[in-house]
Amino acid sequence: MAGELPRPPVPAGVFRFALDALPDGVLLVDADRQVVYANKAFMEQWRFPEEAWEGWSESRMLAHASAQLVDPDRFLEHVEVLHLTDEAYRDELHLKDGRVFARRSVPFAADGSFRARIWIFTDITEARFSLLDPLSGVHNRRAYTQEFPAFVEAPDDGLLKCVAILDVDHFKAYNDHYGHAAGDRVLKRVGDLLRGMLGRSDDRVFRIGGEEFLLACRLREDAEGACFCDEIRVAIAGMAIAHRGNPPHGVVTASMGFGIFRGERRTAEIFDEVDAALYQAKAEGRNTLRRAVL
Repeated sequence: MAGELPRPPVPAGVFRFALDALPDGVLLVDADRQVVYANKAFMEQWRFPEEAWEGWSESRMLAHASAQLVDPDRFLEHVEVLHLTDEAYRDELHLKDGRVFARRSVPFAADGSFRARIWIFTDITEARFSLLDPLSGVHNRRAYTQEFPAFVEAPDDGLLKCVAILDVDHFKAYNDHYGHAAGDRVLKRVGDLLRGMLGRSDDRVFRIGGEEFLLACRLREDAEGACFCDEIRVAIAGMAIAHRGNPPHGVVTASMGFGIFRGERRTAEIFDEVDAALYQAKAEGRNTLRRAVL
């Protein structure tokens, strides 16, 4: 406004005080890959030893952080690719101790040139666990409604998308014969198996019904999809859990429908087509795999 006096500059110490008061971890790295600043929350989140406060190099800090991650290669790859770009970025990091961090990154530029990049880490472990099914250990129906549409409708990123729906064969008969507690143990073992086989941090498996699971992952080649889904089917039968109500197999098995596509699609369309493939697999004898044409 006319006649308004210019505001005085905010002292650098005030910025540091404000950042140190944040619950989020903040790391600032300059164009030469020197660590300019790391706030208290960042150092505590990543459990840096006291000597790190004296000024570890970026490479040493990266090594310390990546050693705590389930997927360290992906973490380091994004640091390298993004550093000198003008791209903003966000993803999730899964730590070996079970914690989950949301990672965000924003570049700083001045006079048309890159000056620094800020990384912000938010511990979302509690929120993420609210999206987990306590019985099977995989993501629950709430997570499915939030995350699956985003997966299906995301723009083309150069990779193929694979969606599969898995149904434990004759599960009601299993519960009737062995009891619901035994049925719960089966679902937990299936959930553990699926989580173990979906190794990438951005792969997802959801429990969407009583004995029904949905898997969503990215592929580089089409042939990977059928092979991977059949590996899951074989692995479930390979657990050799006795199931008298599932002839002729005699053990717990699963039927699966799957489909592979690329780019942005309608969520309902993809689900309906893959679900139809699942019912075809069940109609043709179960413990089998059928592909939807997408």
